[in-house]
Amino acid sequence: MFKYNKALILAVSLGLLIGCEEYSSTESGLTYKYEVSGEGKTPENGNILIMNVSYIAEDGSEIFSTTSGGGPMAISYDDSLLNRDGGLEEGLRMIKDGDSLVLQYPVEDLFEGTFQLDLPDTLVRGSNVTVCIGVEHVFNEEEFQTFREEETEKRRKEMLAESSSKIASDGEIIDAYLAENGLEAEVHESGIRYTVLEEGEGDFPQRNQMVSVAYAGKVLDGRYFDTSYEEVAKAEGLYNPGRPYSPYQFSLGTGSVIQGWDIGIGLLRPGGKAVLYIPSSLAYGPQARSEVIGADEILIFDVELVEVME
Repeated sequence: MFKYNKALILAVSLGLLIGCEEYSSTESGLTYKYEVSGEGKTPENGNILIMNVSYIAEDGSEIFSTTSGGGPMAISYDDSLLNRDGGLEEGLRMIKDGDSLVLQYPVEDLFEGTFQLDLPDTLVRGSNVTVCIGVEHVFNEEEFQTFREEETEKRRKEMLAESSSKIASDGEIIDAYLAENGLEAEVHESGIRYTVLEEGEGDFPQRNQMVSVAYAGKVLDGRYFDTSYEEVAKAEGLYNPGRPYSPYQFSLGTGSVIQGWDIGIGLLRPGGKAVLYIPSSLAYGPQARSEVIGADEILIFDVELVEVME
């Protein structure tokens, strides 16, 4: 957990931690205090700092915060770029691993000095800004590379767990849909449900092979969103006279289509036809794609593996 969480930032913004007697001043006049004094190392040039930073206006409003804007930032430490006194740069020269530091200085110094930007109309010239800095790690390049790899793997596992949970809950919805409509389907280990209508002949397609697939896609309430069949497009109000209606070609298993297709088409032999019931995590996930395909939408595809190209 980073040293400046949302609760602490809220306390700062409400003035609960602000008291002039609690602050010290540098020779340049920068007002500061340590909420937490870390025991880690002092940054050296070339080190990478992982930290949260929040900027709070004098009226308590949040100007910017990494805790609500995407998470902690990584910066490369270079003291030759931190030679200005009286503001953020001086504050960054005062930090070490584990510190939680609060600075106060004129808001125009932040925008016109640090960032060299025009002061926004929403901020009052002559007022102060409170800057909260929480340093979680100070890494050398090798340590940072290891940290980044570990964080990537951690996030991958978290996403996999979230996806697995969503696939399971979507599977229950699909099963209820099948039961309600008197349909039967097999369950693939991925979570896809599928019904083979025609077996086809020959070998199953392999990863990286080009395949040609005819299809019609809809959501659980029966609304169609796309098709390669001209007659279906006309019947469902999707027809576009400028579009060619022909099977879609793609390289299997390479991520050029949704996961549900990479998996489901691989279950068919050439000439095979099937209905695929695809959980949202194996389709477009939380990303809404159209008026019909909303966030976390389960998709149904009637598909035909027309050809596997050598």
